[in-house]
Amino acid sequence: MSTSTQVSAYISEEAKAQVEAYVERHGVKKGYLIEEALRHHLQALREIPEDLIIPSRLVLTSEAMEQVVEGIAGEDQPTEALRTLLRE
Repeated sequence: MSTSTQVSAYISEEAKAQVEAYVERHGVKKGYLIEEALRHHLQALREIPEDLIIPSRLVLTSEAMEQVVEGIAGEDQPTEALRTLLRE
């Protein structure tokens, strides 16, 4: 029999609601779901090259955010390479 320990963490209301909805639908315990999610995440971090992992949250400087807004608001047309990529 394995021993267990309690871990405490603050999570967003949205994440909490998603966890509660999942456990309700699938009839699993929260602790089981969280431990499985952590195991999968840690395994991915071990097996996937670090430069290929896309963080779930990106933090931008004000300057970088302005560049993103300009890029979205711009009227530039997609390049032929991008069109080809999206067609495939």
